[in-house]
Amino acid sequence: MGYIKNFLKGAGEVLVLDTGSQYIRPSRKGFSNDMALLQADARRIASGLNKATQKYGKQAYIGESK
Repeated sequence: MGYIKNFLKGAGEVLVLDTGSQYIRPSRKGFSNDMALLQADARRIASGLNKATQKYGKQAYIGESK
């Protein structure tokens, strides 16, 4: 009896028969949403770097760390 119970429980985990379980189904277009968010982050970082470069200008590298 225990073998059948464990077998059915394992099959249920594999097949995700119980929709009320803790399994979170991935949303559609997940990769395109991630790509859009990463592009927005890259634009924000590039904008911040451009602002810092314009504010402080090009600084010479001395070659020694302090």
